[in-house]
Amino acid sequence: MKIDYAFPIPIVTLSVDALVVQDTLDRVKKYIEADMPGSKNETNKLLTTYYHNNKNFLGKINAIPLLTELNQHIRGFLELRGMNPECYVEITSWLQLNQPGSLFNRHDHYGAIVSGVFYLEVPKNGGKLKFHNPLEARRATDVFFDRIRKEENQYNYDYIEYDPKAGELIMFESWLQHSVEINNSNQDRLSVSFNVWADVDDKAKKLRDERGDYGS
Repeated sequence: MKIDYAFPIPIVTLSVDALVVQDTLDRVKKYIEADMPGSKNETNKLLTTYYHNNKNFLGKINAIPLLTELNQHIRGFLELRGMNPECYVEITSWLQLNQPGSLFNRHDHYGAIVSGVFYLEVPKNGGKLKFHNPLEARRATDVFFDRIRKEENQYNYDYIEYDPKAGELIMFESWLQHSVEINNSNQDRLSVSFNVWADVDDKAKKLRDERGDYGS
C-alpha cells in the first residue's frame, strides 16, 4: 500500500544560540525596567499583560544578533517551502510578557507569510502553544466523524501542541490558526513574536505602510 501525505504543513522548531539568547534577554529586561511602568495593557489583561505594539521591537532594542539569526532561519524556512531564499524580507516584531492566568485565544496572523515566536523565559506550566488542524472545519460537517473515531493519530487529530522552552524558536505559516493555553504557573512568560513579509522587492512594504497593515 502506498500512502501520500498531501499538502504537508511545516512547523519548524529551532534552538537559538545561547549567547544570542542571553544578549536578547539582557536587552529586553533593560527595556522592561526602563519603559514598562505605565505601559501595561490594562484593558486586555486576560490576553496579555504587557504588549509592546511597536512593530519593530527588536530593532528598537537593537537586538542585532537575534535579528541576524532570525533572518537566516526565515530564509531557510522559505527555501523549505520552495520559495526564493534571496527575496526581499521584512520582519516586524513585538514583545509579550504574560502574567499568571493569561492566555491567547485561537487566531492567525493573516497578511503575513511566516510567523514565529522566540521564547526568552518560560516557567513550568506556563502555557502550551497549540496549532489547530485546518481540516477541522471541514470535518465538522461530518456528524459521524467524532462518533466513529477510535483514537487520535496524525490523520485525525484536532490540534498539536508544543511545550516551549527558553531559547526556543518556533516558526510556522501565518495563516495557520494557533492558541496558547493559560499560564498556570506563578511566574511571567516572556517572549518575542514576529511576522514576516517576503516579496521580490520592497514595493509591497510601501503599500502596507500606507494602509497601516502589519498583521497581528
